[in-house]
Amino acid sequence: MQTPDYRAPVTSPRPRRRTLLRAAPLALATAALTPALASCTRASERLDAESNAVPEVDLSGIEEVPEIAALVPEETRARGELVNGAALNYAPGEFVGSSGEAVGYDIDILAAIGRVLGLDTRTEAAVFAQIIPAVGSTYDIGMSSFTVNEERLEAVTMISYFQAGISYAVKAGNPYGIDPADLCGRRVALQVGTYQEELSAERSQECRDGGDRAYDVLAYTSNSDAATNVAGGKGDILMADSPVTNYAIARSRGTLEAIGEIEESALNGIVVAKDQPELAEAIRAAVQHLIDSGHMERILAAWGNESGMIPTAEVNPQP
Repeated sequence: MQTPDYRAPVTSPRPRRRTLLRAAPLALATAALTPALASCTRASERLDAESNAVPEVDLSGIEEVPEIAALVPEETRARGELVNGAALNYAPGEFVGSSGEAVGYDIDILAAIGRVLGLDTRTEAAVFAQIIPAVGSTYDIGMSSFTVNEERLEAVTMISYFQAGISYAVKAGNPYGIDPADLCGRRVALQVGTYQEELSAERSQECRDGGDRAYDVLAYTSNSDAATNVAGGKGDILMADSPVTNYAIARSRGTLEAIGEIEESALNGIVVAKDQPELAEAIRAAVQHLIDSGHMERILAAWGNESGMIPTAEVNPQP
């Protein structure tokens, strides 16, 4: 599929295959703001335009921290703005809101970082695979649910701020007695084209090799459809990235619950050009301030993803 080279600005108030968790998504409801992603990207989720599930996160209590703001390079400080590149099709991390604006926990965290550094922030929609090559020229940073891995660390600097993996949800009360460790013959709901679909194919073969039934894979065009059908009993279990699963549970009005442990957990990182060590340290310090002050937990909790909290932000953490 051809991917449009689209970079319309949106202002924010945003190994094993496992190393590139974010998988190929489908289109968002707002087609004019929909860059398709390359196959190395992670799962996406559609949000209907009328949805009221986007939380209002109050950042007014976050103030500039002079000693951290002083770490910002003079050129960026003079410009007064931090420009971010993001693929706006991965709810709840970053996606397009009902009014066409960039929303998501990454967008809120970015705005909070800007407040600590005394900078305005702006997110530009981009094709996921084209963000990293453009960091340092078109964009100051890339904050788009990037998994930290060795390949990326060879090309750019990454600052850890979040942790994610594969997780599961079932209908509240687990009426079908589902065990995520034994899904042979079970109806596994997921989004088509994702890493979870590939993993399900591998595990289905393992079931067959062991003389059992394969997964009954129910592949939907969006994670929200997969979650809805699990809540309604058409599927036994939802299999998705942990931020997506957490978001689905948070807005399910008690019809879904988490089950099992998070698998293949990995850090997410903010991308900065290798020749910008001062900016990287300024962002690391700002993220750590948000963690220590409780603001990070408050932002993530608003999006149902406080379980992705990490205690320490690092520059170029070990994958």
